[in-house]
Amino acid sequence: MIDQFYASGRGDRLVDESLLPVVIRDFLEQEERLLADICQDFDCLVELGSMYGLHLEFAVNSDKKYLGLDVVDRYVVEGNRRVAALDLDQEDHRFLTCGIEDMGAIDIPGARALAFSPFNCLGNITDLPGALNGLVGSGLPFLLSSYRTDAQATHGREEYYDGCGYTEIRVRREPRGVRFTAAEGLDTVAYEPDHMLALLSDAGTEADVVFFGDIGACYVRSDLAPRAREAAGKLPADH
Repeated sequence: MIDQFYASGRGDRLVDESLLPVVIRDFLEQEERLLADICQDFDCLVELGSMYGLHLEFAVNSDKKYLGLDVVDRYVVEGNRRVAALDLDQEDHRFLTCGIEDMGAIDIPGARALAFSPFNCLGNITDLPGALNGLVGSGLPFLLSSYRTDAQATHGREEYYDGCGYTEIRVRREPRGVRFTAAEGLDTVAYEPDHMLALLSDAGTEADVVFFGDIGACYVRSDLAPRAREAAGKLPADH
């Protein structure tokens, strides 16, 4: 199971900065710049698939409250330890063990929160329709970051997973998107935009896809689309 891949520690390589190729470093920089622009009007960042707080310090430095959600207990424990070590208000900055499908049942800090899924987190979820139902049910505006499915993005992802030391890497183009698997338990999909938008529509919301940088694609609730397009237009890209 993909949860075990992360619980075991094998998934930690994916966020080890020393292992990231340039194409992924650029992607993450562009992703954060996009987030910084879009979240200006929000007072809380809800990070979906937060691990130990991929964007905790970003939120603090941006004067935002923060809620990190992850299904892996050790990430949540480590994240709350970071909150304590940084001497942050633990009501306004905290981590919970919670799947996206259940996020509608939790209390969220702040008056206006943005749900943010970084680094193709949604590509790792087994029950994506259930997760999107929970996201839409929460009522939060959202920014879901992912990859494109073209040759450039697929090549960049292959270089990335190989650099992380995963073995028996396989790539398959499926009707729903481009899927990578590896012997260690990696199993991640970059979804075709039409597929993702249809799932969001089925969950009860209208959304748009916005391409950014060289390999990025993000999904936003339609009311955020103009702001996202404007922000994406400021980012460098080769095409």
